[in-house]
Amino acid sequence: MLRKIRTIVGEKILRKKLRTQKRSRCIYDFHRAQLVGVLFKVNTINEFQLIKDFLHYLRELDNKVIALCYIDSKKIPDYYLLVKGFNFFTRKSVNFFYIPRHPMVNDFIEQPFDMLIDLTIDDIFTIKYIGILSKAKYKVGMRQKRMEKHYDLMIDIEKNRSIANLIESIKHYIPIFASNEMK
Repeated sequence: MLRKIRTIVGEKILRKKLRTQKRSRCIYDFHRAQLVGVLFKVNTINEFQLIKDFLHYLRELDNKVIALCYIDSKKIPDYYLLVKGFNFFTRKSVNFFYIPRHPMVNDFIEQPFDMLIDLTIDDIFTIKYIGILSKAKYKVGMRQKRMEKHYDLMIDIEKNRSIANLIESIKHYIPIFASNEMK
Protein backbone atom coordinates (compact mmCIF):
# COMPACT_ATOMS: atom_id res chain seq x y z
CA MET A 1 0.00 0.00 0.00
CA LEU A 2 2.75 2.45 0.96
CA ARG A 3 4.69 1.60 -2.21
CA LYS A 4 1.63 2.43 -4.33
CA ILE A 5 1.12 5.78 -2.56
CA ARG A 6 4.81 6.64 -3.00
CA THR A 7 4.58 5.86 -6.72
CA ILE A 8 1.38 7.90 -7.14
CA VAL A 9 3.06 10.93 -5.53
CA GLY A 10 6.14 10.38 -7.73
CA GLU A 11 3.95 10.28 -10.84
CA LYS A 12 2.25 13.50 -9.78
CA ILE A 13 5.65 15.19 -9.44
CA LEU A 14 6.61 13.83 -12.87
CA ARG A 15 3.42 15.20 -14.50
CA LYS A 16 4.11 18.62 -12.99
CA LYS A 17 7.64 18.62 -14.46
CA LEU A 18 6.31 17.49 -17.84
CA ARG A 19 4.08 20.56 -18.15
CA THR A 20 7.11 22.81 -18.56
CA GLN A 21 9.13 20.46 -20.75
CA LYS A 22 9.54 21.03 -24.46
CA ARG A 23 11.30 18.53 -26.70
CA SER A 24 12.05 18.64 -30.40
CA ARG A 25 11.44 15.31 -32.12
CA CYS A 26 13.29 13.81 -35.05
CA ILE A 27 13.67 10.24 -36.30
CA TYR A 28 17.22 8.91 -36.42
CA ASP A 29 18.82 5.69 -37.50
CA PHE A 30 22.06 4.30 -36.11
CA HIS A 31 24.15 5.98 -38.82
CA ARG A 32 22.70 9.50 -38.48
CA ALA A 33 22.64 9.58 -34.69
CA GLN A 34 25.82 10.99 -33.23
CA LEU A 35 24.96 10.92 -29.53
CA VAL A 36 23.03 7.94 -28.16
CA GLY A 37 21.87 7.44 -24.60
CA VAL A 38 21.19 3.93 -23.36
CA LEU A 39 19.11 3.48 -20.23
CA PHE A 40 18.69 0.13 -18.51
CA LYS A 41 18.43 -1.90 -15.33
CA VAL A 42 20.73 -4.82 -14.66
CA ASN A 43 19.12 -8.06 -13.53
CA THR A 44 21.85 -10.61 -14.31
CA ILE A 45 25.45 -10.69 -15.45
CA ASN A 46 24.29 -12.35 -18.70
CA GLU A 47 21.96 -9.43 -19.45
CA PHE A 48 24.77 -7.03 -18.64
CA GLN A 49 26.97 -8.82 -21.17
CA LEU A 50 24.24 -8.50 -23.83
CA ILE A 51 24.03 -4.76 -23.15
CA LYS A 52 27.82 -4.40 -23.28
CA ASP A 53 27.80 -6.11 -26.69
CA PHE A 54 25.01 -3.80 -27.89
CA LEU A 55 26.95 -0.71 -26.76
CA HIS A 56 30.00 -2.05 -28.61
CA TYR A 57 27.80 -2.44 -31.72
CA LEU A 58 26.64 1.19 -31.41
CA ARG A 59 30.19 2.47 -30.93
CA GLU A 60 31.36 0.56 -34.01
CA LEU A 61 28.82 2.63 -35.96
CA ASP A 62 30.66 5.78 -34.79
CA ASN A 63 28.04 6.73 -32.22
CA LYS A 64 29.09 8.41 -29.01
CA VAL A 65 27.25 6.38 -26.37
CA ILE A 66 26.41 7.30 -22.81
CA ALA A 67 25.04 4.40 -20.76
CA LEU A 68 23.11 4.82 -17.54
CA CYS A 69 22.35 1.75 -15.46
CA TYR A 70 20.05 1.45 -12.46
CA ILE A 71 21.01 -1.20 -9.93
CA ASP A 72 18.16 -2.02 -7.58
CA SER A 73 20.29 -2.39 -4.46
CA LYS A 74 22.11 -0.07 -2.09
CA LYS A 75 25.57 -0.88 -3.43
CA ILE A 76 27.05 -1.40 -6.88
CA PRO A 77 28.50 -4.92 -7.13
CA ASP A 78 32.25 -4.95 -7.72
CA TYR A 79 31.88 -6.75 -11.05
CA TYR A 80 30.12 -3.76 -12.60
CA LEU A 81 32.64 -1.27 -11.27
CA LEU A 82 35.40 -2.98 -13.26
CA VAL A 83 33.68 -2.14 -16.56
CA LYS A 84 34.48 1.20 -18.19
CA GLY A 85 32.00 3.32 -20.12
CA PHE A 86 28.99 2.86 -17.84
CA ASN A 87 27.38 5.18 -15.33
CA PHE A 88 25.63 3.50 -12.42
CA PHE A 89 23.18 4.65 -9.79
CA THR A 90 21.53 2.68 -7.02
CA ARG A 91 18.53 2.71 -4.74
CA LYS A 92 20.51 5.03 -2.44
CA SER A 93 20.28 7.72 -5.14
CA VAL A 94 16.48 7.54 -5.26
CA ASN A 95 14.24 9.54 -2.94
CA PHE A 96 11.16 8.36 -1.03
CA PHE A 97 8.97 8.83 -4.11
CA TYR A 98 11.32 6.79 -6.38
CA ILE A 99 12.68 9.91 -8.08
CA PRO A 100 16.41 9.74 -8.82
CA ARG A 101 18.47 12.39 -7.02
CA HIS A 102 21.94 12.02 -8.44
CA PRO A 103 23.79 14.70 -10.46
CA MET A 104 24.80 12.08 -13.03
CA VAL A 105 21.12 11.20 -13.60
CA ASN A 106 20.16 14.86 -13.99
CA ASP A 107 23.00 15.31 -16.51
CA PHE A 108 21.70 12.28 -18.43
CA ILE A 109 18.17 13.72 -18.53
CA GLU A 110 19.44 17.09 -19.80
CA GLN A 111 21.74 15.57 -22.42
CA PRO A 112 20.45 16.41 -25.95
CA PHE A 113 20.68 12.84 -27.27
CA ASP A 114 19.85 12.20 -30.89
CA MET A 115 18.46 8.87 -29.71
CA LEU A 116 17.56 7.42 -26.32
CA ILE A 117 17.29 3.65 -26.15
CA ASP A 118 15.52 2.30 -23.06
CA LEU A 119 16.41 -1.37 -22.63
CA THR A 120 14.30 -1.82 -19.52
CA ILE A 121 11.87 -4.73 -19.68
CA ASP A 122 10.55 -4.25 -16.14
CA ASP A 123 8.08 -1.55 -15.13
CA ILE A 124 10.27 0.58 -12.89
CA PHE A 125 9.08 4.11 -12.15
CA THR A 126 12.62 5.40 -11.48
CA ILE A 127 13.76 4.49 -14.99
CA LYS A 128 10.54 5.63 -16.64
CA TYR A 129 10.98 8.99 -14.90
CA ILE A 130 14.38 9.39 -16.57
CA GLY A 131 13.14 8.23 -19.98
CA ILE A 132 10.08 10.47 -19.95
CA LEU A 133 11.99 13.60 -18.92
CA SER A 134 14.93 12.96 -21.26
CA LYS A 135 15.57 15.71 -23.81
CA ALA A 136 16.35 13.09 -26.47
CA LYS A 137 15.00 13.80 -29.94
CA TYR A 138 14.11 10.16 -30.64
CA LYS A 139 13.08 7.79 -27.85
CA VAL A 140 12.94 4.04 -28.33
CA GLY A 141 11.88 1.35 -25.89
CA MET A 142 9.68 -1.60 -25.11
CA ARG A 143 5.95 -1.10 -25.65
CA GLN A 144 4.22 -0.09 -22.43
CA LYS A 145 0.85 1.57 -22.19
CA ARG A 146 1.95 4.43 -19.94
CA MET A 147 4.92 5.29 -22.16
CA GLU A 148 3.01 5.65 -25.46
CA LYS A 149 2.81 9.45 -25.28
CA HIS A 150 6.47 9.84 -24.42
CA TYR A 151 8.39 7.43 -26.65
CA ASP A 152 8.59 7.71 -30.43
CA LEU A 153 9.16 4.04 -31.28
CA MET A 154 7.80 1.31 -29.04
CA ILE A 155 8.55 -2.31 -29.73
CA ASP A 156 6.16 -5.08 -28.67
CA ILE A 157 8.11 -8.02 -27.25
CA GLU A 158 5.37 -9.56 -25.08
CA LYS A 159 5.68 -12.95 -26.80
CA ASN A 160 9.39 -13.12 -25.91
CA ARG A 161 10.02 -10.60 -23.14
CA SER A 162 13.79 -10.53 -22.83
CA ILE A 163 16.57 -8.00 -23.21
CA ALA A 164 18.10 -10.14 -25.97
CA ASN A 165 14.84 -9.97 -27.97
CA LEU A 166 14.44 -6.24 -27.32
CA ILE A 167 17.98 -5.52 -28.54
CA GLU A 168 17.53 -7.62 -31.68
CA SER A 169 14.17 -5.97 -32.38
CA ILE A 170 15.67 -2.50 -31.95
CA LYS A 171 18.49 -3.37 -34.36
CA HIS A 172 15.89 -4.62 -36.84
CA TYR A 173 13.23 -1.89 -36.61
CA ILE A 174 15.20 1.35 -36.22
CA PRO A 175 16.65 1.20 -39.77
CA ILE A 176 13.23 0.30 -41.18
CA PHE A 177 11.35 3.15 -39.51
CA ALA A 178 14.10 5.67 -40.22
CA SER A 179 14.25 4.78 -43.93
CA ASN A 180 10.46 4.97 -44.25
CA GLU A 181 10.44 8.42 -42.65
CA MET A 182 13.21 9.73 -44.89
CA LYS A 183 11.36 8.79 -48.11
